[in-house]
Amino acid sequence: MRHERQLKQHKQDFDSLPGSQLLYSQLAEFIQVDHLPIVSLKPEKSRYLRQTFDLFSSDLRGFKIYTHGIIDHLCCLLLLQTADTFCQSNRHMPVYVKRSGEIFRKFRKLLTAHYRQHHDIGFYADELHISTTYLSRIVKQTTGNTVRFLISELLCADARRMLVCTDLDIKEIASQLGFSDQSVFGKFFVKKTGLSPLKFRLRKEL
Repeated sequence: MRHERQLKQHKQDFDSLPGSQLLYSQLAEFIQVDHLPIVSLKPEKSRYLRQTFDLFSSDLRGFKIYTHGIIDHLCCLLLLQTADTFCQSNRHMPVYVKRSGEIFRKFRKLLTAHYRQHHDIGFYADELHISTTYLSRIVKQTTGNTVRFLISELLCADARRMLVCTDLDIKEIASQLGFSDQSVFGKFFVKKTGLSPLKFRLRKEL
């Protein structure tokens, strides 16, 4: 559990770096496809990026007070270098972050942090100070899916993991995922997977 919280915090910190917004604007068009772009690097560019990666070494342990700040700046440097690389190979893509892109980035960050507690679009729209209609349109245009679908995918993936990797009973899993009771969770899971939570768990144990 502690490891999961640390990973979530690292993801949120990484996502909040300025360079992540510029990189996201370059990758936004690929969200609806099942692959990311492949970019051929010239030897000198490859060598320079490798030098940046090499800075993330065990030697960082020698810094005691400003370690996190150093890592944040290294991450931002890497993000900006990567965004610049994609920008050069995708010159038709904007180098700035559109309002809709920034809203989706913030929505994605909110969703990662709150999907267990909040299953309704209203919460996310209120947090972003926009209407549910506007948020629905941005998410649909960006991903091809609805807000409800994205929430349900995260909940289902989490439920699968808990059923397979933990000994929590189904009632506890339902509670942790924000469902009002075990019955509501069961109906949700059957709709998503075609199996009840118990049958899914038993099948994995075979």
